Amino acid sequence: MSQLYQLELRGCAPEPLMAYLKALGIFRLVAEQKTGDVRAWWQTDTFVLRSTLDRDSLVEFFLDDYRPTPIVSPWNGGSGLYRKDNSKAKDIILEVETPRFDLWRDTIAISNRLVDPDWSKKERDENKAWLLAQCRAQFPDEALSWLDATYVLTSNGTEYPPLLGTGGNDGRLDFSNNYMQNVVSALHIEEQSKGEDGAREQLVAALFNEGSPQLVRKRTTGFFNPSSVGGANASVGFNDEAMTNPWDYVLMFEGALLFAGAMARRLSRQSSSKAVFPFTVDSSPAGYGTSSDSEYGDSARAEFWAPLWDQPVNLQELGHLVSEGRAQLGRRQVSNGTNFARAVAGLGTERGIAQFQRYGFLMRNGLAYLAAPLGRFHVRGDSNTALRANVLFDLDHWLDRLRSAATGRNAPAGLGTMLRQIDQSIIEFCQRGQSLDLQKVLIAVGRAERWLATSSLRKGAYPLMPLNSLSREWLRHADDQSIEFRLACALASILPGRKDGQTQIGPIRENLEPVESRQGAEWRDDSSSFVWTAGDALSNLLAILERRCLEARMQNLDRLPLDSTCPARLEHIVAFLNGSVDLQRIADLVLGLSFVNHRRRHETAEALVQPVPFDLPAAYAVMKLTLLPGKLVCPELDTNQEISMEPQMLAMLRAGRVNDAYRVASRRLKASRLRPLSDDAGIVDRSELGRRLAAALIFPLDQSAHYALMKRALLCPPARV
Repeated sequence: MSQLYQLELRGCAPEPLMAYLKALGIFRLVAEQKTGDVRAWWQTDTFVLRSTLDRDSLVEFFLDDYRPTPIVSPWNGGSGLYRKDNSKAKDIILEVETPRFDLWRDTIAISNRLVDPDWSKKERDENKAWLLAQCRAQFPDEALSWLDATYVLTSNGTEYPPLLGTGGNDGRLDFSNNYMQNVVSALHIEEQSKGEDGAREQLVAALFNEGSPQLVRKRTTGFFNPSSVGGANASVGFNDEAMTNPWDYVLMFEGALLFAGAMARRLSRQSSSKAVFPFTVDSSPAGYGTSSDSEYGDSARAEFWAPLWDQPVNLQELGHLVSEGRAQLGRRQVSNGTNFARAVAGLGTERGIAQFQRYGFLMRNGLAYLAAPLGRFHVRGDSNTALRANVLFDLDHWLDRLRSAATGRNAPAGLGTMLRQIDQSIIEFCQRGQSLDLQKVLIAVGRAERWLATSSLRKGAYPLMPLNSLSREWLRHADDQSIEFRLACALASILPGRKDGQTQIGPIRENLEPVESRQGAEWRDDSSSFVWTAGDALSNLLAILERRCLEARMQNLDRLPLDSTCPARLEHIVAFLNGSVDLQRIADLVLGLSFVNHRRRHETAEALVQPVPFDLPAAYAVMKLTLLPGKLVCPELDTNQEISMEPQMLAMLRAGRVNDAYRVASRRLKASRLRPLSDDAGIVDRSELGRRLAAALIFPLDQSAHYALMKRALLCPPARV
């Protein structure tokens, strides 16, 4: 049995993109041209190769036996086949007598027969479709991997994978000609006759990141390695030239051929053309520090999610992974970076992948695109995160319409901002999977809804409709046990007001945004229930309470419409009154939580009698008893009392007249044959205290809390014998 050697290729890393693709190129070439008994994996950001080749044997293979893949692009100007092109490297390949270039010479000969070297740009463009088809029909089989990785012919035209630009070029830079030049430089074909051979030093540096070899100046790597493109501030001076180790460039393109177009002939109606290429999706400008709203347009070409695996695989296994090249969300293929993050969190890419290195092809250097690293995503295998991520399916239809509008022509800038905030929150949630992160998704969605409510996009032939109800799973997975979340949930779950079985007053969502939400959400321009403004949280909560009291009177309802499926607890009310909760967070959460279907009560154990908090103000207890959604019922204390609501006190509280409000509430209780403990609140009137007391009255409570309020506010009759 042959001895196996394990080599750490420290010249290969997950970033930049050139170093990642170079690792795959080394793996592919060794497996296909030297020994099939080779396995590779990633270990602490280093590519590890295990085979029968030791270090010296690997170096000798590339120097003496490596046969470059015949890469030629006759459809591109600058490919070396036209009169004005730089054809020096092509001529050298044709002249050098070595079997390593036999296939390359055959491919170039076929290309020369297909093109006229005097074609103008217009003539090349006119013949491009014919050339692409002829290349696929006539090129030798060994050259088809370049075609597969460069373009795919479909019934709708030619599609180009962003990984290799727009058909094997990046602007005026033709990759195939640049590849020829770097092969000639890497093998030092010209210098060998002069006794100048630095190929070994350059190769060792490319493989093992050792030594300081001479680099080739004025030869760019394109967008694959942003740090070597030269330009302003590229070195210690004001400007510097592009510099390249030719072996880096050559091996990078050998690796890029693994991501061939055979991969995803599974086109779907929901997926864009970019999504059919392996691990390549539309850009989502979120999840990285330099993102901007404009990157929903032409300044971002696409994203590439480079898979990193931590267990040894052979080339066939890697090829199978790449040939699938897709991540699933439910039954559909993902189409953008945000959904790819969701698929990773939802374990939709279970193929032994440990991480993904995310790249964006972004406009960063003038009008040039660069493959910018956008962070690392871990496939955690966490069932809780996967379960939580499933709730995001509820947003799909609404978010698809939002994304389509944001990426359309003349889309308002504000829409891009809203969408980026949602994408950012979803990506962060998929990375960490915590309840607080899911709350941020709800907050971002709520902000987008509020923006839409004031936008012209909610009108017209194809309006952006409000979000329909979310599943109740959001409440379970977003609950971080915080007081703010529980209070926001209590508010958001306030139910419609009914009379004789008919809905007369809508749920609280109709107070939060201009919608009609009784049979599916629709925008409503003439909504009188909508009272939420850009003001402070206390004012908004008080405005909602006053509006619901007014509508209850207008509709002659027997009960105040403050019933809820998620009642608050008294200790949370005390925290609210003491000012120890984040009011803005409650305000941010309530709209998103109101999207949840609250039509039936939560399946919880029967509520226990709540203790009376020692610091619960008697003033609050007395006032709250006059704003209950039903009768005050307590058989133990012989109480079954209908208490008329007393909204008059709300205006007094808004003005800071706490004692006057208390006396009004006390009179109302006495009129209902109940006896308050005191006729005076004993509180110094203060505007802020009054507003906070008034706002606290909107939070729904359950029957056990009503009993605690009675104990705090009333002189109760003795229990029945």
